[in-house]
Amino acid sequence: MKLSDFQRPATVDEARKALKDHGEAAMPVAGGTALHFMQGLKDKIAIDISQLGFTGVTKNGDSFSIGSTTAVADLVEYHEEGWALCQVASRLATNQLRHMSTVGGNIARVFPWADFPVALLALDGEVVIQSDSEKKMSMDDYFKGQPAKHYSAGDLLKSVEVKAVAAGEGFGYHKEVRTAAGFSMATAAAKVTVKDGAIDGARVAIGASVGMPQRLEELEKALAGVKIDAEAIKAAVEKATQNMSWKNKEGQGDVYTANLAQVTLTDAIFQAAERAEKGERGGC
Repeated sequence: MKLSDFQRPATVDEARKALKDHGEAAMPVAGGTALHFMQGLKDKIAIDISQLGFTGVTKNGDSFSIGSTTAVADLVEYHEEGWALCQVASRLATNQLRHMSTVGGNIARVFPWADFPVALLALDGEVVIQSDSEKKMSMDDYFKGQPAKHYSAGDLLKSVEVKAVAAGEGFGYHKEVRTAAGFSMATAAAKVTVKDGAIDGARVAIGASVGMPQRLEELEKALAGVKIDAEAIKAAVEKATQNMSWKNKEGQGDVYTANLAQVTLTDAIFQAAERAEKGERGGC
């Protein structure tokens, strides 16, 4: 895909008007690091939204609000009790790309290897879309297919909201890559609640080894009551995912892909459970 023009509106209203006026010929951009992967699209007019104020992380009570144009590198540096996304941000590509890439860019158009959709599904986040008025949508609904279908002409992804990992909860994240800057072969995230040495509740998501990032609700049910033990968690993971359809890549075979996904899930869940038990919460 090539850019035929580049515009930098000064206000949200100007940006929304430009997107409406140009229709399908326009697209919002901030970091622009995903443009390389959109080769099948027609030439586009880039509407730069990086100066609209959708930047930064703020804590409101027990939740965090992350502006859509916030650089991934900023999430690594941010620290507050219950903050977990630094784990995800620190594993994304290279330091240079982390300073260019934005949170919104990672979830506005989703690729199988994308990092943040997996984590945000596990953390039960929400997106805030700026339309004629603000509208919120759960991550469960947002990631049912490509998110583009949720946007009307002129709509902008404004922010992402996630609850802080609370006392008694833990967050775990595991990403398997060939090289530090390579695409993920399997990505897993989990938020786990523990009670009396066992898992009392869980939200688990996986990406890269499936077509689109997704929650694993059957696995979440299977984890209830499982002791905080790597072998016990592994057994629950294998049983709950044995009939899943995995997406092979980079020459991987069916057996290898399934095993890699299950090991990655086990690692993320066990990490989350251990952190919950130790009171480490987000682990940052």
